[in-house]
Order: sequence, then structure tokens, then C-alpha cells
Amino acid sequence: MSFSFDELQALLANWPAADGWPERADDSVLDRLCQVLSAARAQPGNTAWHADLQPLLRQVLLRASDSAGKSVRLRVPAGQGWPDQPSWGYHGVEVIEAGPSAYLLTAAAWHPEWLGGATDGVFAAAFSDKNVRRITHCDADPFITDATGFANYSSLGQCEAVRATFLIPEGDTLMVNLPTGSGKSLVGQAPALVNKEDGHLTIFVVPTVALALDQERAMQQLFRSSGPARPDWPLAWYGGLSKEQRLGVRQRLRNGTQRILFTSPEALTTSLLSAVSDAASAGMLRYFVIDEAHLVTQWGDGFRPSFQALAGLRHTLLRLSPSGFRTLLMSATFTEETVETLASLFGPADRVQMVSAVHLRPEPQYWFYKASSAQEKEKRVLEALRHAPRPFILYVTKREEIRHWNNVLRSRGGLHRLATFDGGTPDGERQRIIKEWSANRIDGIVATSAFGVGLDKLDVRTVIHATIPETLDRYYQEVGRGGRDGKSSVSLLVFDDSDWTLPERLAKPMIISDELGFGRWKAMYQSRSSTTEEGLLAINIDAVREGLPGGSEYNVNWNMRTLILMARAGLIALEIEVNRDELDADSAESASSMLAAMANVRVRIRNDGHLIPQIWEAAVSASRGKTLKAAERNLQMMRQLLPSSIGLNQQIGQEVGATLTELYRVLSMRWPVQVTRVCGGCPMDGFEARNRADYAEPTVVPVSRVSPTPIDAWREKFPWVNPAFAYLFYDESRPPADTRQSILQFATWLVHSCGVRELAVHPASALTQLPEWNRLFQFARDRVLLHRSILDSEMEPYSPLARLTILEPDLSFDFVQHIQMLQRPVHVVALPLGMADPSNSSRRLADVSPNALHLENVIRVITQ
Repeated sequence: MSFSFDELQALLANWPAADGWPERADDSVLDRLCQVLSAARAQPGNTAWHADLQPLLRQVLLRASDSAGKSVRLRVPAGQGWPDQPSWGYHGVEVIEAGPSAYLLTAAAWHPEWLGGATDGVFAAAFSDKNVRRITHCDADPFITDATGFANYSSLGQCEAVRATFLIPEGDTLMVNLPTGSGKSLVGQAPALVNKEDGHLTIFVVPTVALALDQERAMQQLFRSSGPARPDWPLAWYGGLSKEQRLGVRQRLRNGTQRILFTSPEALTTSLLSAVSDAASAGMLRYFVIDEAHLVTQWGDGFRPSFQALAGLRHTLLRLSPSGFRTLLMSATFTEETVETLASLFGPADRVQMVSAVHLRPEPQYWFYKASSAQEKEKRVLEALRHAPRPFILYVTKREEIRHWNNVLRSRGGLHRLATFDGGTPDGERQRIIKEWSANRIDGIVATSAFGVGLDKLDVRTVIHATIPETLDRYYQEVGRGGRDGKSSVSLLVFDDSDWTLPERLAKPMIISDELGFGRWKAMYQSRSSTTEEGLLAINIDAVREGLPGGSEYNVNWNMRTLILMARAGLIALEIEVNRDELDADSAESASSMLAAMANVRVRIRNDGHLIPQIWEAAVSASRGKTLKAAERNLQMMRQLLPSSIGLNQQIGQEVGATLTELYRVLSMRWPVQVTRVCGGCPMDGFEARNRADYAEPTVVPVSRVSPTPIDAWREKFPWVNPAFAYLFYDESRPPADTRQSILQFATWLVHSCGVRELAVHPASALTQLPEWNRLFQFARDRVLLHRSILDSEMEPYSPLARLTILEPDLSFDFVQHIQMLQRPVHVVALPLGMADPSNSSRRLADVSPNALHLENVIRVITQ
């Protein structure tokens, strides 16, 4: 319900009277406040709610003051179980006594010496409702609006990425490199929304169960809005599904009715492998999507055999699929080493394309502090949380750290609206936490990186790291959980010297040595057996190297590491197939053991010298060296960012925007990535006041390799006209409505019979108001048709799509000249019969254009 600051003041004046007190509020901060106060009214003798209430009230006051442009006060009870004056001051709130039973509260700016600070106080920007992200909405193509109800693409990057998803040839791979908050999820969801027919499956791989459940919830809402009568069956595969639900998912995968399934790589390479393989063999697998695809290249503690096996599984599924499918690799944080590795694993390289529109996040303000000890770190984090806006995430690295910090926040901080989350959190508990987090019933999460990846919680205001994240890349991803609504957020990293241990270890990831790796490969190769396909060898993933004890999960992990390293080095191509003796098994064993039991690992030899130690070592060493170099670079950049001295007046590190730009820029001829540098503020720039939304929009280059254009129908009807660039003249003296209907009729034929993919008109054209014009996508063979404005022609990059351009009678010569410069495999340009020749205004263009058609004649031909 609607609930304002003034209504809050009126109700507090009558505390604890219940009349008119809302249980919930539309505004998320006031909603949290209502929940705390409702609980306080229900337990009048309990004061445990104080520490949860006070930061929220301070947040409400600071936000109202920012909106009003002056300091705002709030009258609250004194006594009656409410906090006393020292307690308010401890939480950054100034108090004036207003009689014996009330205080007037004013939120004070926070200027801690240990953080330095900005003019308006530390964290001040995060209490504003101002949007600091540049809004770059653009009109959605009608086929997307029809499928989703969205009138706009959220960004230019999302626009080109969604389009490319449908345009690349089957069998190709598309890397989608978009910043957090620019609508990356829709890119992978769109195929299942647009293609409503049976037999059109999208497998959507996500790294965490939390993300699978969050994606399922969002997708269910989109499905309901487009088809309310659709059965509400599961869209996510996870441990919480019943046996009957699992059976139902497998049946729908095999009969073509599932459309989309969100799953972990572990489930996909084990308990789902048989059903997905059957779907691919039947030609029903159409999209293979991997979200947070940078994790495929991860080593060290983050190595997950099934995640690294996805490239091999894709090779197998492509071989099974009669016509192939499209692969999407999506991330907000592709580095140069990641791009090169993914291209080699999901290639060949000439069939890998990228849509990239990377700008850094303008929302976070970055604060850093090096503590002298673990005790000082706890003290600083607790102080920060008394003054930080809600909701917040406190990130740590290890599970035991979660238990420790949860105890610290509850016992010493007095905070109770908390939850903890890590990779081992049970499925039922995960669902409860995500639901309560979304409903504002939790103000803070203490978590490892397993929480938040891709979760669409828009209003997270504070992200605190109580340790140094494993990598700079991981740090930036976790910071990106804040400010997804485009408003300012806080990022605070508090650390001590002991926190460098894990990043330093991960900067030297456990990549197998030449001697051990070659020994493991010899053992696996000796286990080989022939398959029905020439050149494809079956090997035992649990084969044991000489001198080691019997098989184990540890052995499977290291064997998979060896195979992935060899695949990266070009020695082998890896494939994963279902073990038909373990069809649809649901084992409770570890993921690695299940992989060994349920999957047949197959290899193709790409280098005949694979059994010669010198050749093996030379190939693998080069691949290993790139990975180690990238890891060391990541560590050094983290060191550049963080202060090196302890205590007050700490030495400031490198500017955050410059560091992150260096990390994510890709200097590649085939897949270049330029990063638009943005920084919400950091110690290096002194948190200077500026318009953070004032940054250049990244240039988005569309894909250059698309499915071919069928022109047989054109050659049959108009063999004397080259469709590469043809004029279509219409008589502007005819009634405009008649001309529009003829153009519409011709456009329908072009879309249906000639594979035209683009329509370009002036945005003010009367054609755009015709429902029939906006429904032309229904005549495309795959319901995909792009709409462009001719006003964008000057900035429009090359796109190899068949196109129809409509020029109105009142357009200038300039438009004709711009249109002539565009290159398309098929381009028909409709323009008035009386249009003057741009090179000689004394004659008509129609009189000097040999490669031309007339609309009236065309209609007669196509309707015969």
C-alpha cells in the first residue's frame, strides 16, 4: 500500500495505537520499517528491535532530507520501550528532547576519521533516490513486445544481443558481454518466449541453485502474462523437486513441451544427461545457454568438473542434433584470457561471435580500509553497518567465516533481520531466504559468493566485504549486487594482512604439472576403447595414474582438470555422452562421482604427438602459462587497488575505474572489447561531486555472420532485377491509404518468401501505426523481424540482413544518399516516383535507375 514519510510521522505521534498502522508499504525502506515497528508493537516489552530500527529510520530521514533539499526531522516516542538518547547518537542520529515523552530526530552526516570521507559524509550518496545510471531505452522489436509485453529494450546492448540470439546460424556460439543491469537474462530467455511451439527447447545453465530458482520465478511470470492458461510446471531442476516432478520434467524434455529448463552443470552432466541427449537427437534442443560463462575457465578452489565439462557436452549434443543449435555464453565480466579460452573450447573460432557493450557501473561508491587486526576489522564493520543503508550483503569467503560474522552481527551488533547463505545451504532453506529477501523481510545477508549471482534484487544499497575476495573479478561481481535499480550504492572492503592468504594462493592455481598430467593422460589413454564413430575414443574418467591408489572423487577431479587443460591446448577435443546403464538415475553421491558413473567421456585426438612428452609439455605449458599469467595479473591489480598502510591516513591505491577498465578491456582482433570508464567515486578521486550518468554509451557492433538469405522466390518473380540494391517506385499521387496497403502487401511477401529480416521507416510514418505492419513478424519463418528507424542510418553499422526501406515523399536528398551507402545482401528501397535524382535534381531518379521496379507491377506479379 502507499505509505509516506508524513503518514509515518502521524502514526508515530499516536504510538503504539494500532489504528491505521499498515502491515506493508510499497516503498521498500518504509516497508522494512513497518515490519519492524509492527513486530515491536506486538511485543511491547521486547527491545531487541532497536538495532534493526535505527539504521532504517536514519535512512528514511537522510532520503527525505535529500529530496527536500534541507534537513528533515522526525518525532518519535521517548520511553515506551524506544531507544534512549545515547543509543540514537551511537547510530548517527541527533536528538532534541520534545517534552517528556518524545524526541525530535535529525540524521547526522557520518565522518569517520578511519575512512577519510566526502564533503557530505561517508555513504551520503547512497541515501539519495536519484538515478545515476544513464537510461538508454530503445523501442523493442514487435516480435519481442508480442512475446514479453516489453515496449522497450533496456539498453542498446540488450537490443543487439537479443537480435543476434535469433540471427546467428545454428551451430554458432555467441558471447554476450553486457554489464549488470542491462538486461542480460532476457537474452537467454527470449527464445523460449518467442518460440511457443513444442519441440523448441532452451537449456539454461546457471552456476547456483539460488539463481535457477530466481530465473524460474521471473520466467513463470513472463509465461503467465503471455499465456495465462499454461500449466505451471517446474522450470528449474534442483534437489527440492519431488520424484514425480523430476519424472515430469524428463518426460517434457523428451516430448518437446518443456521449452526452457534452468539447471546446474552438475545436474546437466549427470541426472539430466539422458533426457537432454534424447531431446538433442530428436532435433528439439535449439538453444544451449551458459550464464556466468566466465566460470567455465575457473581453476583452483573454484574448479567444478561439470562446469568445465560443458564444452565437451556441447560438442556431443551438436553431433547428436540433426540441424544443430545455438550456444550463448553470457557474462558481465569477460576478461581477455576468458574470451580466448571460451572461443577455443566452444569454437571453432570462425563460428564464435560476440555482442559487447561494456560500461563500468556508475552506482557503487568504493571505500577501503586496512585494519590492524581481526578485532579492529570487526569494530569497523559494525560501525559501518550502524550507518549504512539497507538492505546489505556482507561477503566473506569461507563457511566458517559466515558463522563467525553472523554471531558478531547478532550478539554485538544487535541485528536480527539476518540470514546466512553459502554453497551448502539446503534447497528448502535457499528458497525461504530468497523469498524473504525479495519480500523485504530480511535486511542483511551474510554470504559467500554463492549468494546473489544473477539474483534480481534491485534495491541492495550496501555491499560490505569483510575479507579480500579471491580475485578482483569476483570482487567486482559481488559489488555489482548493489544498485541494480540505477541508484547509488555503497561498497566497503575492510581487511587485514591475513586476508591476502587466499588471493595469493589462487593467483597460483593448482594446474597440474607436466609430469603428473602426462601420467594421468597415459592412464586414461590406456583405458581407451573404440566407439561406433571413427576417430572418437571412449576413455575412463576414473582411470588411475601409475603409483596412485584406487579411484576416487579426487581422482575424477584431477583427471577432468587434465583433459580440460589438453582441450585448451589443442591436443584433444572433449565430448561427454550419457552412460546408457545409468539412465535417469538420481544419485545422492557427489557430483564428481556421479559424473564418473553416468557420463561416458570421449576424446578426439587433434595432435598425433600427444603421447610424446616433449610435444605434450610444450602444448600444455603454453596454455598453463596464459592462465597463470592472468591470475597473477588479477592479484597485482587487486594490490594496486587496496591501501598498503594501516590506520589513519592510509595510502590510497589506484583509481577504481582505471583498474577495472584495464581488467575488462580485451585487445583482440576478432573479439575486441572496449570498456567505457565510469566510477561512482573512490578514495583516489576524492568522491568529487559530478554527474555520474554523464558517460558515453558504448558502441555496439552487431553480429556479422547470420543465417543465409533465401532469394529463390525473388529470382523466380523478378529475375531481371538484382536484389542486392533495388529501387521500388510508388506513385505518390495515389491515395496514401492505397499505397500503404500495397506496400504492406509487398512487405508481407518479402518477409515470408524472401527472408527479409529488417524493415526501416521514419518513426513518424503512418505505416508504424498500422497493426498489420507491427504484426509482419508473424509471416517470418521463425517469427523474427527487426524494425529500424531511418533516422539512425548515419550511425548504423553494417548488418548482413535482407532489408526493406521505405522513404516518404517529403524526405530530403540526404536520406537517399545515406541509404545508397548501406550495404546489405538484399536491399529493396521503396521511394516516390517523383523523387529527384540526388546527383541531378532536374531529373527523376526513376528515369535513370535501371535496377528498379514499380509497386503496381510488383503487386500484380506476386499475386498471380
